[in-house]
Amino acid sequence: MTSAYILITAILVLGGLIASLGDRLGTKVGKARLRLFNLRPKQTAALVTLVTGTVISASTLLLLFGLSESLREGVFELDDILKKRRALKRELAQVIDQRNEVEEKLLETQQQQNQAQQRLNQIEDKFEQAQNQLKDASGQVDILRQDIKSLLGEREQLVQRRNQLDQEIEQLRDQLVLQDQEITTQTNEIREQEAKIQTQQELLSQQEDSVEQLKEQQKTLKAEISSRDEALQQKESNLRNLEQQLTLRQQQFEALERGYEELRRKDIAIARNQVLHHAVVRIIDPNSVQAAVDEILRDTNRKVNQLTNEKPNTPEQQIVRITRNQVLNLISNIRDGREYVVRIVSGGNYVQGEVEVRVFADATVNRRVFSPGEIIASIGVDKSNMSLEQIQTQVDWLIAASKFRARRAGIIGELQVEDGHPTKLISFIEQLQEYDQPIEEIKAVTPEWINTSGPMKIRLVAIQDGEVLFST
Repeated sequence: MTSAYILITAILVLGGLIASLGDRLGTKVGKARLRLFNLRPKQTAALVTLVTGTVISASTLLLLFGLSESLREGVFELDDILKKRRALKRELAQVIDQRNEVEEKLLETQQQQNQAQQRLNQIEDKFEQAQNQLKDASGQVDILRQDIKSLLGEREQLVQRRNQLDQEIEQLRDQLVLQDQEITTQTNEIREQEAKIQTQQELLSQQEDSVEQLKEQQKTLKAEISSRDEALQQKESNLRNLEQQLTLRQQQFEALERGYEELRRKDIAIARNQVLHHAVVRIIDPNSVQAAVDEILRDTNRKVNQLTNEKPNTPEQQIVRITRNQVLNLISNIRDGREYVVRIVSGGNYVQGEVEVRVFADATVNRRVFSPGEIIASIGVDKSNMSLEQIQTQVDWLIAASKFRARRAGIIGELQVEDGHPTKLISFIEQLQEYDQPIEEIKAVTPEWINTSGPMKIRLVAIQDGEVLFST
């Protein structure tokens, strides 16, 4: 700042001195009436004044440029400085635009990261639920396996006991036959003895001395017969007891077999993770979300009553049970105005006659999964070596593969061929059988947009060399 003041003071002083000098010089030239370059005195005075002003300006500029480097640079390098300034402004504007773009991308990335984290949390929750359900199912399977093993063990024991009883019965029957033979032999012997007694009685008069001996023999024989009869009765009683025990064991074994078969044939009305009800909802008014959830639960309860009631025309009961937290989470998930597919899923296996069925709710955004013309599944076909049943099996396999892919993609609705009428599929199989040319493969394609809510519609197309031969 001090140098600026000094510079200005020097310019003013120098300007005054040079102006005074120029005035004196002009006055002297005018008074002397000098002539330069053959000019008139007036023209000479004007020329001297002009030269003096030029010298004043040149000396002023030389003084300014000599004393002030910034002024010298500002005068001679001003255009370059302005160009650099404009270039820097453009670069600064580009940097600001790039910074704004980076900030926007960073904001979008943070939002995507938050969404991904939420999805990851949901997936982890579902994974934990699936693990818990798998543990429960594994526990139930282990319990059933243990029960089945114990029943099979009891069955084998009963079978062994029955075989033992059969062997004992056969032995008793053999013994009974032997005893019958012995009784017959003894009876014949008794008859022979009686005949002998009769003969001896006839000879009694002649053999009075031997009568007493014969009577004693007769008493002995009667005692032996009586003891044999008692032994025979005892064995018959034992045989009847064994037959009763065998009958009782057989009844017990048949009851166990019936219980085991009944356990194996027991129908499961509702399976674990079975979708009991699904609905597509879009909440426009947030105040109506509670009513929509209540309506979904009422429809679910109605369907569960139809599945679990053993007797028709039974009044509906409140069977479905869901936690309050599940309902609150469902309400908070579907109230943002987007279209959702709400599923009510069974929490376990339930048979007919259940009075309580535990469920949980799941909400998924109803999005487009498959576009028109997208290939869902395909199979190769060698129609020359295939019968009608084999062709039907291949088509069934193609439909099953399409259904599996639809389930993996998260589609809830049922799979159907075109409009779902069976005549479409029957007509297609008949065309396959009657077509006398080679067919390379059969594809299942989507005829329209397929959303998460379904239904999963497919069209069966017969292909040869990349061209469509016919379709459903």
